[in-house]
This record gives sequence, structure tokens and C-alpha cells, in this order.
Amino acid sequence: MAPKETIICIGCPLGCRVTVIQDKKGNVAGLKGAECKQGQKYVLEELKNPVRTLTATVPTGDEGFPLLPVRTSLSILKTLLKPVMVETARVKVKPPVKAGDVILKNVKRTGADLIATADWPGSTGEG
Repeated sequence: MAPKETIICIGCPLGCRVTVIQDKKGNVAGLKGAECKQGQKYVLEELKNPVRTLTATVPTGDEGFPLLPVRTSLSILKTLLKPVMVETARVKVKPPVKAGDVILKNVKRTGADLIATADWPGSTGEG
């Protein structure tokens, strides 16, 4: 019997469970369960080149706003998520920051920038 793998497609709202059937050499011999061509394309790409958008937070040192949410500007290879996270953990930010500002350019040479996803004006000095 040929090896099988199931991938949940995120290509559209249906969320099809697509079973990938492989031959003895590991090549794709068939797909079952994809309801659209977009799903077939997504699953084949996921097998060959899985990518993700990394979302995280970086510390600010501000008690009123301790963490700044960030994400990569582009999807990056899934295998690079951990090295990018390690680099992200080293980041120190200072205000002011606006959503979309580049926090770290070309993080780990992925071609993606780490960008802020929220505004942070910094402390007001009140208190």
C-alpha cells in the first residue's frame, strides 16, 4: 500500500482534508478530498515548499505596553521559523513605533522584514 499523508487545505474557507497518496519513491501519485483546483495547488506547494508568516512579540521595556506585536512581511520557509524566532528574541525596540514600521530588515536573510503590527507611542511619563 502506498504511503498516505493528510493535509488540511487553507486555500479557501472549505478547509478540505486532502489525502496525499505517494508511490514507493515518495512521488505524489494522487490527491483525494480537494474540492477545488486551488486546494490541489496549495497541497502540492505545501508538500514541496511549506511557508508560513511568523507572528510574535518583542519586549518594549514599557510597563504600560510590555510587548509589541510583530510579523514577517512575507511568508518564510517553515524550516526557518525557529532561527527567525531566535533573532526576533534579541530585538529591542524604542518608541515611537507605528504599525508597518520595519523592526528588523531582511531577518536571517529570508527577504522578509520583521514589521510592527501595532502603534506604540511609548510611555506618557504619567504615573
